[in-house]
Amino acid sequence: MVSQRLSLELFRHCGQTGDLLARTAASLLMAQLCQPVWASTEASELTSEVISSERRESYVARTARQFAESTIEFTRSVSNAPIPPLAYLGSTYYGEAMVLDPESGDEIENYSQQSTTQAAGVPFLLSSTDAIVLGEYVGHSNFKVDDGDDFSVTSVGVGGAWLTQYSDDVQLAAFVMPVWHHSTQERGSDYWQTMGGAFARYTASDDVWWAFGLFVDASEFNSYALPYVGASWQLSSEWSISAIMPWPSVNYAPNDDEFYSFGAIFSGAAWALDQESAQIGLDLSGFDLGFTAQRRLFGVLWGGLSLGVGGLRALAIYGDGVELPSFDVSRSPYFNINLTLRPDANL
Repeated sequence: MVSQRLSLELFRHCGQTGDLLARTAASLLMAQLCQPVWASTEASELTSEVISSERRESYVARTARQFAESTIEFTRSVSNAPIPPLAYLGSTYYGEAMVLDPESGDEIENYSQQSTTQAAGVPFLLSSTDAIVLGEYVGHSNFKVDDGDDFSVTSVGVGGAWLTQYSDDVQLAAFVMPVWHHSTQERGSDYWQTMGGAFARYTASDDVWWAFGLFVDASEFNSYALPYVGASWQLSSEWSISAIMPWPSVNYAPNDDEFYSFGAIFSGAAWALDQESAQIGLDLSGFDLGFTAQRRLFGVLWGGLSLGVGGLRALAIYGDGVELPSFDVSRSPYFNINLTLRPDANL
């Protein structure tokens, strides 16, 4: 039986939009277990003898076997942590959304937000050293405004990610994801933005690897880059530390069915709103700081809860300067509940 852990930790801390493409770049699929077959020798007699027969290999089993036989190496250490999800469905409430005017950089106050997000990705092995992920994202956010009309934004994105095993210790990866936004504001118009990134991972030892790269957001009224740099350290099968900016975290997985994390994640409550055109798009520089708990419900289905403070700002590089991080923990709280599909890591 194939038994190789398939988890692409390089992209573990990406967000819930282009992030799922990266998170699922190697989230591959549980093995198909052989089951005993009851056979009848006579009409009135049953036996528990296992009948040996050729079974058609499923796509799940075939993909798992192909990745296990490839030269792509995702981790050298043993961890209880679940692999990134192949599919995600979640809902988040923010007491206060962070909405910025892209021209002035000033924050527009008095927004609260409730969002529902669905995303999924499918991996494909191209060769013994290369793989891609094709994915989709759909989100719907309702905004309540204290001094104005409430409105909603629907976002749809499709994209792809690529990974290659450049050498024994080095992996390279990149992704791109165009996202379309539709706003119900009276003067609102549809708006496109393109998210992407390029990354490298260097495995220094069985327990430590380094990551370097950039997340990039390009749109009509706002373009910038987020540095992605740091290291991940697997202390034991239960504990790991991800000191990777802009989303560091401390993770604890006591067994194969539970996972807990405290740290930063991409914020779904950070937006850029052009007040003249009423065009609105996601702001990747926002992040949330909080506690996450996930548990296997049954099979490959996991349930998760997350709570903390939202709308903090990471280091961002613009064409005309650098925006420093903001860690105002007096920001509004957030609460998230989600379901994910996470095929077993031990195939």
